[in-house]
Amino acid sequence: MLRYSVLGPLEVAGPGGPVAVSGERQRGLLALLLVHPGRVVATGTLVEALFGDRLPANPAAALHNQVSRLRRALGDGALTSAHQGYALRVEPGALDAARFEELVAGARRDPVAAPEQLGAALALWRGPAYGEFAELEPVRFEAVRLDVLRLAATEERFAALTAVGRATAAIGEIEAFVAAHPLRERARAALMRALYSGGRQADALRHYAAYRKHLADELGLEPSVALQRLELEILRHGLDEEERRAPVRAPAALDRLQVRYLRRHDGRRIAVATVGEGPPLVVAPAWVGSLDLIAAGRDPRASLLERLARCTRLTVYDRAGTGLSRGGPPVADHGPEASAAELEVVLEHTGPAAVLGISQSGPVVVALAARRPDLASHLVLFGTYADGPVTFPSAALRAAAVGLVRAHPRTGMTMLAELYRPGAGPDAAQHLAAVLRESADPETAAAYLDAVYDTDVTALLPQVRAPALVLHYRGDRVVPFRGGQQLAEGLPDARFQPLDGDHHLPDAADLDAIVDAVLAHLS
Repeated sequence: MLRYSVLGPLEVAGPGGPVAVSGERQRGLLALLLVHPGRVVATGTLVEALFGDRLPANPAAALHNQVSRLRRALGDGALTSAHQGYALRVEPGALDAARFEELVAGARRDPVAAPEQLGAALALWRGPAYGEFAELEPVRFEAVRLDVLRLAATEERFAALTAVGRATAAIGEIEAFVAAHPLRERARAALMRALYSGGRQADALRHYAAYRKHLADELGLEPSVALQRLELEILRHGLDEEERRAPVRAPAALDRLQVRYLRRHDGRRIAVATVGEGPPLVVAPAWVGSLDLIAAGRDPRASLLERLARCTRLTVYDRAGTGLSRGGPPVADHGPEASAAELEVVLEHTGPAAVLGISQSGPVVVALAARRPDLASHLVLFGTYADGPVTFPSAALRAAAVGLVRAHPRTGMTMLAELYRPGAGPDAAQHLAAVLRESADPETAAAYLDAVYDTDVTALLPQVRAPALVLHYRGDRVVPFRGGQQLAEGLPDARFQPLDGDHHLPDAADLDAIVDAVLAHLS
């Protein structure tokens, strides 16, 4: 039986030892076929990936030549032909990536054996998935998926060691992982628990403080509620009994959102969640997002929403086709009117409320406020706009961004994420890009982005009667400052509050001032 290894450099082994597959195109062909083992990969897909813009005079013949060479290297029966393409026969257990996923799934079913099973799964890795072929277009998505699973499995192993009381022995390993991946909060939590259980409370708290600073500098966020609770737990265990009895104001609980589903006017289900006490405040989703990511503190708006949940009754939801509102047929209408109708359903459920529109959701909030003044008592509009074509004047750049998100989502999402936090490191851009990718499939994300650029609700501004607070960073590179200025000038009752900085979304250093301004506006 032939065995294939893709968790590192591409390798093939047979009963007698390594099998030589030479030549970049032969090896690239093998990588392409291993992404879908046992399934036919279309001839056109293979030709485009292998030859790109340098097509030979007879692409089909050139591909057939590479297939013949690979077939000879692997032996009879391994590579089969079909009318529309080729398939690689892979025996059960012969692909290390499949074995890795089986071990991870088994660990999740058996917590007692989890440390060993996850350790065995991670031991299969020899380097980045698919090695030198990870950038081959159809291979790229599978390589990224496997690399993400590897990081998650590593964190799960740390958590499993903690659960069985063995994390202290792995402190050095966890510290090395955290140093390499400083924005992965689950690993940071595992390290804090391991240090604390080893009697190193001060070191655990220092790691929390370092993470909080790094997170603020790179993403403008605060640690999630779960990590804040862990810090509080470690702090209070270091106090004497009388000090522990003192009342503590626990953080709000975005990580404990209770989700329910409402029906839009077209029958599609949308996920809605409410938390906190106080004046009602409904948050309209931005471009794409997910309640799961907000609850985990990974969404770039999460820190602001967490602060607001401490003093308002906060309602958040996922727009159709994104986050927990996925499922059903593709979304047909991504424009502001359809999105405003969706927001209307949420407000009919909560009753009249203030409405917060951040980034691309501003036009949706304006459309709702003009259409249903009885439902929107106040508006808070952050980093947003009214007229897309004026705010984003380059049609060529708009089309390029939409096309990149649709055809090359990893690159497109990373490019847009870099605009959110200018000057942030690559880890921060990858973090934000992952949030965007996990929130919606590429087609849905591209369609909503297209609507963002084309939306123009300028004609509706004079119809808005709710008092509005408009906040905008002067150096915003996602939605230029002029977008916020024009929005505030067009609203009949608006107060414009500029913010200093080149951020797009609320920065951790500005949260106190922003929340104070919002609460003063609502009161």
